[in-house]
Amino acid sequence: MMRKNESSSPSRILKRRTALSLAAVLASTMALGACGTGADTGSAEKGDVVLELWDTDTRPERTENLKTLISMFEAKNPGIKVNYLGLPTDSYMQKISTAIATKATPDIITPKASDISALVAQGALAPLENDFKSGGWEDKISPAMTKSSRAASPDGKLYLTPATSLADVVYYRSDLFKNAGLSSPSTWDDFYTAAQKLTDKASGKFGYTLRGGNGFFPQFVQMVYPQAGMDKFFREDGTSTLNDPAVIAAAEKYAALYGKDTAASDLTADFKTMVAQFGAGGAAMLSHSIGSYPTHVAALGADKVEAVAPFPSASGKSVLTGRMTTGFSMFQASTHKEAAWKFLQYTMSVEGNSFWAQKSGYLPGNTEVAKESWVTQNPAMQASVKALENKDAVLLEQPYYLPEFNSITTTDMLPEWQKVLQGQLSMKDFLTTSADKLTKAQQKYMKK
Repeated sequence: MMRKNESSSPSRILKRRTALSLAAVLASTMALGACGTGADTGSAEKGDVVLELWDTDTRPERTENLKTLISMFEAKNPGIKVNYLGLPTDSYMQKISTAIATKATPDIITPKASDISALVAQGALAPLENDFKSGGWEDKISPAMTKSSRAASPDGKLYLTPATSLADVVYYRSDLFKNAGLSSPSTWDDFYTAAQKLTDKASGKFGYTLRGGNGFFPQFVQMVYPQAGMDKFFREDGTSTLNDPAVIAAAEKYAALYGKDTAASDLTADFKTMVAQFGAGGAAMLSHSIGSYPTHVAALGADKVEAVAPFPSASGKSVLTGRMTTGFSMFQASTHKEAAWKFLQYTMSVEGNSFWAQKSGYLPGNTEVAKESWVTQNPAMQASVKALENKDAVLLEQPYYLPEFNSITTTDMLPEWQKVLQGQLSMKDFLTTSADKLTKAQQKYMKK
């Protein structure tokens, strides 16, 4: 029972009003903060279904392309609106984790394949398997991309639409090769010979640019595993192949390029640095995915940029890397799953997939779109497609399903990789330490 005057004293009234005022200010600040991170509240009419889409890759040009894709979808689906929110690229998982914990997740997300495992482990994503099959998408989407998308999840089920895909290639300056009397490289020996012949330290020109800084691991895998002829990250008992003798030998040969046929500054080179060197003629070759082809063409012109898939090993084994599927996912807590699935289907349809894949510079998942001229006339894409047509080629699936994979291959391995390049750590010790960590993560996963 309330005591007399307990809720009506002047001091308590003042405190209550102050608290209400602070709450109002906090709410306004949060609303402004959402707008500041790229929220697009749209102009939904009364009765419209409104979907919330969070984007984890907010490069300006990509953001505009995604907003255009949303507008295209809305025009085809009256009654459904999609609000776009761009998350900070360097801290998006923190935002997503907070949303999961507070039960405030959106309807749709653009996760990376490496994020799927952690999100599925938290029960955050809705499975897409049944809708994908009943919608007939098994027959319309690349089987390889669908397999890759399933491989990203810990239970082998589909949580990420196989809308687009990356693939690794080796870019080379065709004008510099021609001037040096070199033909397109088709073997590892060709690659190393070209790197040496196109290096002129006195003039600051090098045959290759090596990624020693952030994001080094995908390029390391691209240039080492195919060279070693290694097509698996783990053996049947869960032990890592990272310190296999063939991998160590290939890695040593690759790292020996540093400072000899690459610039010393490559020790900390990231993607932007590599692109700048390639475009300015400071490096004749670089390793990256097909997604960067438009960037190189914009800087140099299509006549100076060529690409080849990673070469077969000495034994003739062809190992394809970097075949990472990208797409869209739906949150389990969405109250508009039917509308959200319509959007996901649109990203795989001929119209939506053609626009999104072309603007992204990625391989399209839709097999009909793969026949369009913008795909068939893109040398980077054709190098990837041709490599995949080889019936003996084997896809190397990276273990994105392991929650520890990202931290091991980025946070843990980067400083050690730079020590290797500087001669402060042997390649064998570097790869053995990293292999032990990956083995523990894989065997832990196998027990579960």
